[in-house]
Amino acid sequence: MEKYYRFAGVEVSVCIPDEWMYPDDRQLAPFRIPRAEAPHIFHFDPVERLTAPSGMLEALIPGVRIYREGDGYVRYIGTVENGWENAYIRAEHGTKESHVQVKINKKLTHIGAKTVLNSMGAEHLVAQAGGFLFHCSYIDIGGKGILFTAPSGTGKSTQAELWAEHRDAEIINGDRAAVCANGSGIMAEGIPFCGSSSHCSSRTLPIAAIVYLSQAPKTVIRKLRGVEAFSKIWEGVSINTWIREDVEAVSNAVLRTAAEIPVYHLACTPDESAVIALEEALRRQESL
Repeated sequence: MEKYYRFAGVEVSVCIPDEWMYPDDRQLAPFRIPRAEAPHIFHFDPVERLTAPSGMLEALIPGVRIYREGDGYVRYIGTVENGWENAYIRAEHGTKESHVQVKINKKLTHIGAKTVLNSMGAEHLVAQAGGFLFHCSYIDIGGKGILFTAPSGTGKSTQAELWAEHRDAEIINGDRAAVCANGSGIMAEGIPFCGSSSHCSSRTLPIAAIVYLSQAPKTVIRKLRGVEAFSKIWEGVSINTWIREDVEAVSNAVLRTAAEIPVYHLACTPDESAVIALEEALRRQESL
């Protein structure tokens, strides 16, 4: 069985044996399309044991081991602190077709949508399409997007909810978005990755502002420029640092974004004063 999806300039095909195919999922369903012209194809196979790596260990990140193999790479995903043998996913990347092994167990009745999303290596796909994945809360206010970014626990979701409560904004994604730099300008795009957020929609909007948040006893807003704007965007970027081409592509996209999109530092309290301060700044900028 085959299902097709489109997000952030990327088309993918998910191929899973019929008896193992997942039901439609709230994260993936908004991005499903009837057909795709030239998708990146992911073949999923349930196996009792994952194939061992044949290349050199390239990178270690929490829960993932990456091995270089030929012109591509292989990711082992799961509980892999003690080696690849404990992983439950082996995902090959590097061509238009990726082969993914999923370790079966007695409780596994289907290959779930979460497993599919974890296997895609979306950072690479979006980087090669001219964009980057961005940790942020993404809202729609009057047909324009605002992206709130900050370290975890700072209040991205709170600010999005304040705009929804006080300005009837719609929350498109409470955890991530894609920022795509193309001939149409710098656009925010919904993606099927939303962490624990209940918001996950497919929508493409021009960006009114990127807002870096910090907590403070009094609300103060300041526009950022140059290196400072670049660095605050870069903090929220998801990138495969072991792939040189991705680093170069994403760096260029962030440079363009920092140059063309208003970037603000909003030190604020979790109340309507933060909404008012940002709204006034955007009106002065004529971004809203």
